[in-house]
Amino acid sequence: MPGFPLELRPPSFDLAELVGRKTDEATARCERDGFQVQVFDIEKPSAVTLELRRNRIRLHVRRGVVEDCHQG
Repeated sequence: MPGFPLELRPPSFDLAELVGRKTDEATARCERDGFQVQVFDIEKPSAVTLELRRNRIRLHVRRGVVEDCHQG
């Protein structure tokens, strides 16, 4: 797609700050920064697509607490 920028707009905070937070707190923080959020429960099987979306942050949670997250 011509003219599609591949660079990511970094969040205004370090994504590592989300690890250990409750899911709703982490989701709210990302949404305040203008990102769409996808939450995946590590203990349940789920399908994950591989397309790059610059405005998305994925949270991987267990028992309501973020264990991992990444942008894209």
